[in-house]
Amino acid sequence: MHSNTQRDPDAAAAMLGAPSLQLNSLSWAAAGSLTKWVGKNAASGIVGAAAGMLFQEFLGAVGMGGPDLAGKLDVISDKLTEVQRSLDRVTSMTSEILLKLDELHNFMEKSLKVETLLAAMGRIDVAYGYADASLLKADATGGAISLRLLTENMPHFPGMTPEYLTKAAHEFASYVADMPDCIDTIRRVLAKAAFGQDSLLDHWAKELAQQVRNKKISREAAYLVLEGYFLQAVSVQLKGLCVHCLALSTDPFAAKRIEQYLQQNFGLLMREQTEAYTAAVEDLVFLSLDPIMRAGMRDMGMSAREFPVHVDEILLRTDLLCAALNLVGRKSTGPLAASPQAAIQGIYARSLFRPSDLRDGKVPPMEVHGYAPAQAGQQRQAPFGCLDLIASDDRAVLSDVAATRVTVARYRWHFPATVPAVDVSIDSRFRSATPALYPVFGADEPVLAVGIFNGSPLCRGVPASVPQSRKYTPFPTGNPHVTYFNEAHTPGRHPLTNGEGEVTETYFQVQNAYKADAQEHSLVMQHLFSYTGQEIGVRMHAQVLTRLQVGPRADMHLGADRHHYSVFHRLLVRFPDGTDRAIYNSEIDFDHAVDIQRVHHSFNNFVDVARSGLFAMDFKLIPGHYHLILDNETYFPRAANKYNGWNLANLVFKLGGVALEMRYPSS
Repeated sequence: MHSNTQRDPDAAAAMLGAPSLQLNSLSWAAAGSLTKWVGKNAASGIVGAAAGMLFQEFLGAVGMGGPDLAGKLDVISDKLTEVQRSLDRVTSMTSEILLKLDELHNFMEKSLKVETLLAAMGRIDVAYGYADASLLKADATGGAISLRLLTENMPHFPGMTPEYLTKAAHEFASYVADMPDCIDTIRRVLAKAAFGQDSLLDHWAKELAQQVRNKKISREAAYLVLEGYFLQAVSVQLKGLCVHCLALSTDPFAAKRIEQYLQQNFGLLMREQTEAYTAAVEDLVFLSLDPIMRAGMRDMGMSAREFPVHVDEILLRTDLLCAALNLVGRKSTGPLAASPQAAIQGIYARSLFRPSDLRDGKVPPMEVHGYAPAQAGQQRQAPFGCLDLIASDDRAVLSDVAATRVTVARYRWHFPATVPAVDVSIDSRFRSATPALYPVFGADEPVLAVGIFNGSPLCRGVPASVPQSRKYTPFPTGNPHVTYFNEAHTPGRHPLTNGEGEVTETYFQVQNAYKADAQEHSLVMQHLFSYTGQEIGVRMHAQVLTRLQVGPRADMHLGADRHHYSVFHRLLVRFPDGTDRAIYNSEIDFDHAVDIQRVHHSFNNFVDVARSGLFAMDFKLIPGHYHLILDNETYFPRAANKYNGWNLANLVFKLGGVALEMRYPSS
């Protein structure tokens, strides 16, 4: 049998994977430099509970003096200023991407011109960076001393005394007391929508998605721009965190105060921001696509056309970066893992759900082979709808598309003591469910992780419990010149379920003589679904198989001219207004037709031809009842020349399944 997809322009594309996303070592290095700082410093030392102890040691060293003072201060300074180097790399990466995109670059930069945001970022930069040169005089007050001035420069001033440095450290703490407020101001503008306005992350995601749709920038590059600007904002906050924690370390209860701030303030703030960032990335992905998600027909599933394979990598990268940033708030008592890598490794999964999948507003648990079922950690509505086929009063009903928003849920599994092998799939049901090493903290410290993006719940059709509601009308009898044999209709499942087996199979044999003059039909009518919602464009797909066998005609002495008769069938959709449209016609819909008049049949040869294919039809979905009609047709015009033999034909039709998908204006 030959596959034919010429009537479905998207079928071939749906089977092709998009090129792998080039989130290469350079882009990982830019992000990884920041996450490495968090993982190694914020989570395990320099800005954790140990940071207080470290600065107390610094103050102790100041009090004692000694030749190693400058060396100790340089080590402290180097660790603290790594966050600035991370910020520089992230800024450089985004600048390179936007180098030739003036319009987008101007939009991103203009969006940052929020007065409160600029004031907060500027204040952190002043407190973190170098103060004005006039403040370096020996008689200057300590109130304007920045972190870098205190740790990098002042200890090396000629004649500097331990007593003066101790006094300066306490004055520095008073000068930077507003750091928590500045950090929170950035959080509010970045992640919180207020007064009917989008948050900055939402604002960026929508614009970048539109730029992708307009083909001004690739989805991968748009993601990196969003990531870059988010990490720049986070980097400024981390600079403020350095300032605040080192100010707290002048307190006698430094360790406890720092620990409390990290866990009860900054850690929660970071989690809120990473949640908002993750949602923004999901919106960027979904808004820049037309996720039609076919409903019905087994194994059509999530195609590369709807969700290109690089989407999986974008989402996993987002999850890993956010997990690394959230290490900043982990508890210092009893380490959660042996290393930052071990703390974030594991399986990160997403699944999409229809409204009918939810129970009391909650998504179901998710299963991965070899792991216990997991409950969703978070769930939210995605910015697109779906086709939700349900059962109501023993009939298939398509829910109003205006009210069927998709829910996206996130799941997480930690690896067991024995981690899975690299590059070996852990669950063949999911695309990209293969462990790989990712340079979250740099190429020298990779993280083993798996990313799963599961859209299959959206592809479910009508519940299998829906009755068939099917009517079969065989060919008429009584024509002395046309005889039908072995007529059979084998009913299967509902056309829009995802079950096994055929939906419908029909078979008949027919013989006719030259005197026949008739056009006759056998019909199978199936209620497909009812709809009461708003108008929307849809595409219907049908998987069909046709087999035609035509026997030779045994003429004797009255001529052997070809008799031009037809045996074929059509698959029709009956609309609410009573009109019919053919989604498939065996006479015309293949390169080599499955119809007697088109297969070069003559009086003395035997023909056996079969074709299968996926066919599609676009139409406007309006309220009402929709039916599927299989029309087997025979057409026997009276032959001009007499002949003694009978024509014999067999016709088999199989309907493998039907699917619906939403169509967008840009499709």
